[in-house]
Amino acid sequence: MTSKVRVDEININIIRALQKNARANFAGIARDCGVSTDTISKRFRKMKRAGVIRGTTVLLNPKSFGYNCVASLGVDVSYPHLREVVELIQRIPEIVFCATSMGKHDIFCIGVLRNVGRLSQVKDLIKGHPLVREVTTNIWVDEILLCPENFEFGHPNR
Repeated sequence: MTSKVRVDEININIIRALQKNARANFAGIARDCGVSTDTISKRFRKMKRAGVIRGTTVLLNPKSFGYNCVASLGVDVSYPHLREVVELIQRIPEIVFCATSMGKHDIFCIGVLRNVGRLSQVKDLIKGHPLVREVTTNIWVDEILLCPENFEFGHPNR
């Protein structure tokens, strides 16, 4: 980070507008904020330099690609074997996010799968590891949008 940014109401409005549409034009944001386009442009660049904003992206709907099940998995592991189990889980093609966590579960994962049957198979695969004590799943029912960096197209095992 090169400079500190005070996140005020205008900066929040810039961020919210870009969250809704990463291609929103600065003139429209400026009009909504009651400031000049130049002000929005300068604030955007300053937030990028400071790391408040880190690029723009497109969001994908996995269901449009035939992946009808998005789920979170909570995994409880015999300590100190977290890293070993995380590495196993990360090799499962349907797992798009996996991290150790503090709270109800030792590991939190997100899976994008063709169907609930495949979720059951993935759960059994993880649960079959001798150091895993428990695996719980939650299927997401609302529309899910994923960043492309977390979503592989056409993986043969999905």
